[in-house]
Amino acid sequence: MSKFMFFDFKCHTCGHEYEGFVKPDVLEEPCSQCGHTATRLVSAPRAELPGTDPAFPGAYDKWERVRKQKREIDKKFYKEHGVDKLHHSYGS
Repeated sequence: MSKFMFFDFKCHTCGHEYEGFVKPDVLEEPCSQCGHTATRLVSAPRAELPGTDPAFPGAYDKWERVRKQKREIDKKFYKEHGVDKLHHSYGS
């Protein structure tokens, strides 16, 4: 049993481009606007990189920026106190 997937189609009669929900082996289907034959377009594959969220493309950049800021704060603390924050006990 084949799963249905979203693919881009273009009608060469009316020029309408749309997304169709079809089985992967479907290369042509009736145009959703004029009814003539629409051909499936070749499009870039969908890919997700680890640590990224496609819904928020700038999220990784923000995470990296905040991480660098925290590292700088930790380096400064180490320079001033001679120990890192994780091993520093207050009141001793």
